[in-house]
Amino acid sequence: MTEVQARDARAARAPSAPAPRVAFLDVARALAMIGVVMMNVTVVVFAAERAGELAPSTLTSVVDTGASLLMSGKARAMLMVLLGVGAVLAWRGAVGRGQRPMAVMVRRYVALGLLFGVPHLLVFDGDILTHYAITAVVLAPLMPVLLSGSRHRPAVAAAALFALAPGFELLMPAGGVWILVSLVPQTLAFFCVGVWLARTPAFAGAPSRLPVRLVWTGLVGQAVGLALMLASDLLFPIQVDADGVPVHLGADGLPVTRPVSDALVSFGGSLSGLGGALFYLGLVWWLVDRGRAASRVLGVLAPLGRMTLTVYLGSTAVFLLTMSPFQGEITVLGQYAVATAYFVLMAVGARLWTARFRLGPLEWVWRSLTYLRPMPMRR
Repeated sequence: MTEVQARDARAARAPSAPAPRVAFLDVARALAMIGVVMMNVTVVVFAAERAGELAPSTLTSVVDTGASLLMSGKARAMLMVLLGVGAVLAWRGAVGRGQRPMAVMVRRYVALGLLFGVPHLLVFDGDILTHYAITAVVLAPLMPVLLSGSRHRPAVAAAALFALAPGFELLMPAGGVWILVSLVPQTLAFFCVGVWLARTPAFAGAPSRLPVRLVWTGLVGQAVGLALMLASDLLFPIQVDADGVPVHLGADGLPVTRPVSDALVSFGGSLSGLGGALFYLGLVWWLVDRGRAASRVLGVLAPLGRMTLTVYLGSTAVFLLTMSPFQGEITVLGQYAVATAYFVLMAVGARLWTARFRLGPLEWVWRSLTYLRPMPMRR
């Protein structure tokens, strides 16, 4: 073997350099996690207003309604789309390193579900990791199909899944683990949107007006979704029966069991959530790409977006420790204040941490289990 051939062989065996980070993704991931946690903080423990111990003030109603309008459903949808993007990036990275991408992806999400999701679900029933892990394992065998052929194939798959999801939810038994199972098609649809996004030329850096189009498409999606949910209320009004149980009434005025309104609400909620996710993703993408003052301000959140698993699980621990002793006594505004203080401290901590380390502490554990070896930690 000649000297040149030997050098080429060594280069082929050497691990490939990590792909450059897509600038807007870390910021978008941070915003999505902030939204999810801000919604969680009001349900980790009962506030005085929720427990009926205190009448909501005008300020409380304004803040709570504003937070819900800005983040409820939208932040979680954005996180699901970003998980779809992340699945593509991890798949391509495994291929580039000569690994088996499906095995890597299955290990990645089995580890997420068993090590982080299930324990978190035991202490907080609003956990999202277990459900996302189950859906991602279902997504793994579909990845070769979604990543081949037309780049619009994932978008078509997402549309089909969104259409099927309401019917699937109606067929599933109510309660228990079936709640997680019933939401798999809907979540898989959001993941497919992320796969489509990662396959667009704009995502690879090609000049495009896609970010602006996402903003306008997101606004339309939210409007249509809200209209469908309003139509459900108008077509199937809710009344209270003699036992005080809310019931849906059909066109004949008689109670209807699990009516079409459930499907309308489900589909409308999906459209509204997807619209919100696309709106925020497009807006962040556009602002970051412009490289002006807004980009620099948003860039402060980037380190937080590299540690979302640590931030998410850390928030539940902090909220339970600080607010559980005041169950039914802490106000809603107090809960939002605790969450705000948490994110300020985490933003500072994340910047200091990522200056010295490649991965967040829990991200390091997750990545090491995924690749079955300790990952490099220090920069």
